[in-house]
Amino acid sequence: MSSQQFHRDARAQLYALVSGQFLDEAAQLEYLDQSLSDDGPYVFKLADTLIDNLARLDEDQIESVAISWHSCVEIEALNLEPGDLHEFMFQFIHFCQVAKNDDLGVYLYSDG
Repeated sequence: MSSQQFHRDARAQLYALVSGQFLDEAAQLEYLDQSLSDDGPYVFKLADTLIDNLARLDEDQIESVAISWHSCVEIEALNLEPGDLHEFMFQFIHFCQVAKNDDLGVYLYSDG
């Protein structure tokens, strides 16, 4: 899945909200799987525990997490429309649900 405009620090904010871990611990829930060059692009693999946490969110929880994530400094700096954030989250969580149900991994492609 493409990480779109959500850079690694921004994604770590989401992981911290979902996992209940501190930011530095939550950032470690995403592992570098491949680097196509020293400057990217990169492919990151999500930890199984993070996939499980994301896959368990229901619609009400997704909305609540989206609101909290939107107020994080990293996301505010991206100047996103709330709809863009929600669309990414629903797609991301859907990928996690499919991966969990089919015993697959989730990988994110990131330009930077």
